[in-house]
Amino acid sequence: MSNAKRYDPEARQPVLWRGWLLYVLAFPLLPAAAFSLQDGEVVKAVARGTGFALAMAAATLIRKGIRLDNEAIRRNLRRRASTVRYRAVGAGLLSVGVTIVAFFGLAGQHGVVTSILFGLAVLLGCYLYYDFDGTRKDPDIAAIGITTEELVELLDEAEGRIVAIEKASRKIDNVEFRDRLRRIADEARQILVTIERDPVDARRARKFLKVYLDGARQVTEGYARSHKGVPAAGSEAPALEENFRRVLGTIETTIAEQQLKLRENNLTELDVQIEVLQMQLEKEGVT
Repeated sequence: MSNAKRYDPEARQPVLWRGWLLYVLAFPLLPAAAFSLQDGEVVKAVARGTGFALAMAAATLIRKGIRLDNEAIRRNLRRRASTVRYRAVGAGLLSVGVTIVAFFGLAGQHGVVTSILFGLAVLLGCYLYYDFDGTRKDPDIAAIGITTEELVELLDEAEGRIVAIEKASRKIDNVEFRDRLRRIADEARQILVTIERDPVDARRARKFLKVYLDGARQVTEGYARSHKGVPAAGSEAPALEENFRRVLGTIETTIAEQQLKLRENNLTELDVQIEVLQMQLEKEGVT
């Protein structure tokens, strides 16, 4: 029984509530800008509209920083979340937006100093409540070779390809092929687990995750389309069936070798094997 993680959309993309309050608090600026424009107060309208846009951008960036931290915790990753300090940048944008609204959007009510103090207070509040993207205790990016953001994106894309293989396999009536594709998906998912445990391997396995799994997805979806509605293996074109069987063998062999290379930290021959698969897909004509 494989201990690879099954695809779970709710687990991969948990509901993220933190940061939603920023959207809610900024929303009144939008109708306020419209009312100002209607009253002919162009400066106020522009200031309030700018404040609204900056607040929306700030909320989006802060939520992205929080999501990356949540992913790092869920996947037990101890490294810098991203090369971009999303929460810090978002807090800065929100601070600027509040300063603009306080000075220009409420013309005559607050001076320059007071408006700047409002902005600084917002910046401090964001730091105390959301924190800024920490890097102090994490390994240096150069030593790890990949950030949490890059790793999450890489693994999610690979998981999507595996899910596509599983989905296409369910359209194939041949029991042998369905079972082999199920094992391929399980073993490929186990590779993702291995990379998640040791992200240093992710950079070296990137071409496998992107190119090879995509090739496996294409060939599986192509075979499923060409045999849609075929009730039994006996009615399939024997030549095409045998071609697909050989391609599955190549995929199974390469995934097994990939797992071995990951354990041995040796991926020097992987690119050659990927090229071999690509040539075989074109030769067999099962896509």
